[in-house]
Amino acid sequence: MTTFRLAVRNCLRHRTRSCITICAIAFGCTAIIFVGGFFEDLLYKMRESYIKGQTGHLQIYRQGFFEKGRAAPFDYLIEDPGQITQLIRELPDVASVARRLSFSALLSTGDTTISCLAQGIEPDQEPTVVLTESDRGRRDRPLLDGSVIEAGAPLQATAPFTAVLGRGLAGAIAATPGTPLILVSHTTGGAINALDLTVQGIFFTSSKVFDDHVLRLPLGTAQQLLQTSAVDSLVIVLHRTETTPRVKEQLLRLFQDRGLPLELKTWEDLSDFYVKTRDLFGRMFSVLKLVIAIIVVLSIYNTMNMAVLERTTEIGTMMALGVKRRGILWLFLCEGAALGAMGGLVGIGLGTATTLGAHLIGIPMPPPPGATMEWMSQPMIIPSVLIFAFCLSVVTAMLSSWHPAYRASRLEIAEALRHV
Repeated sequence: MTTFRLAVRNCLRHRTRSCITICAIAFGCTAIIFVGGFFEDLLYKMRESYIKGQTGHLQIYRQGFFEKGRAAPFDYLIEDPGQITQLIRELPDVASVARRLSFSALLSTGDTTISCLAQGIEPDQEPTVVLTESDRGRRDRPLLDGSVIEAGAPLQATAPFTAVLGRGLAGAIAATPGTPLILVSHTTGGAINALDLTVQGIFFTSSKVFDDHVLRLPLGTAQQLLQTSAVDSLVIVLHRTETTPRVKEQLLRLFQDRGLPLELKTWEDLSDFYVKTRDLFGRMFSVLKLVIAIIVVLSIYNTMNMAVLERTTEIGTMMALGVKRRGILWLFLCEGAALGAMGGLVGIGLGTATTLGAHLIGIPMPPPPGATMEWMSQPMIIPSVLIFAFCLSVVTAMLSSWHPAYRASRLEIAEALRHV
């Protein structure tokens, strides 16, 4: 403790140089905290938008669907979804279970015909938000709310022969709420069937590709068109995303115990773009950490090297008075650690204040890749990043102090005392 107190006093002997070093460390910590919070906010909003707008937290399919069901989807339908749905809803972490029936179809209006992906959904089980006039100027809401109705109204179980179209699909055929449509597809038996529908609303999600191709209609109407009572998937929404691995294990045990021929996919399995974006940001953040570490090492090394040079005579006097070489080594390491700790504490304060201010004010951002809406970034305070930033400051400071400290401890007493 005495050595560390002495080390702190030595750091304050050259205040200007120490302040510059502390500021360099603090800047690095601030950058790590802010960028880490920015990336975390972006990934959180992207994740939740995929979950709420498209995938849910978990999706259940008949076994073999992902291996062979792409070519023959009607051969891998879940024939008795009601019983399975009831079993899933008994799990405490499950918020809702929605049945879906997806199929390829042709969509016609007037002289225009276009291919699309149709989804039969349960309107009461699918989260949908209606965009009001007061919401149109907000950038934070659409990215979080998943499926957002920007014109017209959402689907209703009481209006079976209606549909909502993705923004891009509606634009391709110039459809607006009230536009009559004809939806044509094959039944599960191979015959061609068609239905007259009316556009109920126009929606968008965080994915432009999804919005350019998808039409949604009530599940009962889709089953009537395909002449089946089955579904191709069950979409599970949980109370908290963090419980996804636990619920997955529970469901797999349930399927095994009851001998149900079903397979399970999590939102991560179905969100390839999100997973790749997360990996990209993770590597970018690692590069930033490396750059900050190099800055800290060079700053501390320069400071400690100058300290050894200026205090050579003092070091010789200390060793002449009986201070051992390891004591000299430990003293300079403590000085480096003290500079790192002071810089880390200042950096945590500045980083937290900067990130919190940006969170409260918000940073206007352009549409992310593959999306069409602007959004508001609100960087988050991540406790693990705060701890990492502080530890990085102290550890790199001690590592960069090692060589100057070692040089100081290896000085010969006579040469050190003659140094001018």
